Amino acid sequence: MALEFDTYEDDKNSNFDEFNNVTDWSLQTFQRVYSPDLTKQDIWAYIYGVLHAPDLRQEFRTELQKNLPRIPLAPGGIDVFRAFQRGGAELFSLHVDYENCQEAELAVILEEGGDYRIKDMMRWEKEKTVLAVNNRCRIVDIPPEAHSYQISGRSPLEWAVASLRVKKDSKSGIVDDVNGWRAWVDEPYELIRHLLRLAFIGIRSAEIIQQLPPSLPSEVF
Repeated sequence: MALEFDTYEDDKNSNFDEFNNVTDWSLQTFQRVYSPDLTKQDIWAYIYGVLHAPDLRQEFRTELQKNLPRIPLAPGGIDVFRAFQRGGAELFSLHVDYENCQEAELAVILEEGGDYRIKDMMRWEKEKTVLAVNNRCRIVDIPPEAHSYQISGRSPLEWAVASLRVKKDSKSGIVDDVNGWRAWVDEPYELIRHLLRLAFIGIRSAEIIQQLPPSLPSEVF
């Protein structure tokens, strides 16, 4: 999968090397270790992949909370590099284009007389296997994998439940109604589609990460 980068209009005629923040030293180092054919875009994808490596996150879980990460040169040669590159490119595309990605194939139950709008706030049921959008609308059979990929301690779906709600400011009386946001105001089911996409991001991210090879030499452990 190719890693695509959007640029500002002023950069449209610029070479990728001028604004990608991968130094020439880094390029030369990766080319020496893995292959002289590598490009800076290849390295970008590798970095995004290797920063999701479970062994790296586990071994340096404390340091990663306090310092900038150091990028390991994963052992195993070009095949391992390409594995992280492929995984990183897919993760990058998935996370950046989250509003347009595939939807998880989960059942949506709408009871008679119900609708797809958030009434107050969404809530979890049955150990987070069910998401109640409101009292008459539920997304069911959500697998554990939808919650295993987390950002700052929450899965994409969990972030949505925490942030997408109807809120009223106690001082001004102004109501922040998420049902009026963007396409949701005209087509309430778009909210459900948004939630299904977030579920897919969690599920697919977990699958990709599980398939990543070790990023650290065995003597680290």
